[in-house]
Amino acid sequence: MKNWRGTIEKTKENEEWFNRKGYTMTGETYSEEYEDETATAYVVFKGTWTRSGTVRDCGDHYIIARYSRFDRINKETLEITKDVEDR
Repeated sequence: MKNWRGTIEKTKENEEWFNRKGYTMTGETYSEEYEDETATAYVVFKGTWTRSGTVRDCGDHYIIARYSRFDRINKETLEITKDVEDR
């Protein structure tokens, strides 16, 4: 699996679409490409907890809320630690 970081423009339309009560988009994206050459891209948020199917910025790392667990992603290396607590 290949992982990478990117950006998303913080336009009024994007913020209206992506922001939910208690969450604001950071302007970053996190993407994962799988062996079958499909990919998933996430808009990165700031917030108090990680909503299912989203990525939250936690300072030096991200937390991704998969549907059955939380994973921690090191921002510098993009290394994933599986099945962690949402902190």
